[in-house]
Amino acid sequence: MIYSDKIISWLALSLILLLITGPGNSAVGQILRDSSKIKSKSLESEHSPKKALLMAALLPGSGQAYNRKYWKIPIVYAGYAGAGYFLTVNQKNYKDSKRNYIFEIDGIDSTVNQSGKSKAELLTDIDSYRRYRDISVLALLAWHGLTIIDANVDAHFFNWDVNEDLSLYLRPRALWLDRYGPGLGMCLTFNLK
Repeated sequence: MIYSDKIISWLALSLILLLITGPGNSAVGQILRDSSKIKSKSLESEHSPKKALLMAALLPGSGQAYNRKYWKIPIVYAGYAGAGYFLTVNQKNYKDSKRNYIFEIDGIDSTVNQSGKSKAELLTDIDSYRRYRDISVLALLAWHGLTIIDANVDAHFFNWDVNEDLSLYLRPRALWLDRYGPGLGMCLTFNLK
């Protein structure tokens, strides 16, 4: 009981001091805040993942250009062109099949089904082309999402330092296992710098 009262009073006093002085007024907080400012000025202010994301979302390929990955821009536009092509082809075929179906069932002699297909075949075509058109819209949206994700990930890795000394050392090691006695193991050492 005595210990819990002391702990509660110590926590209350610490909380009051923290609220009065603020978390950044201590010496440790000042050092951490200062070092974070240096890091943010040198790395993050130069190249922002948020900016790359917004640019890629608003204008396709601009996020890749911002990340200086110019070779990806033709790939981005090729994906949009492919999805757009399939979208327009499937929409045209859908409209043609629907128009020919209407001409087939309307009973007017002046309107003629130009496809030469039966009602059942035209209904199957209508359903198929509508489904393909919808898939093409989803593919276009998915491609746009992938280009945005690509620009964001590249921006996060823009300042990534890849050192020449990336190595892995394997060394055999003798072990003593309590119940089982001596054993042999492998020690892996990674050098990152």
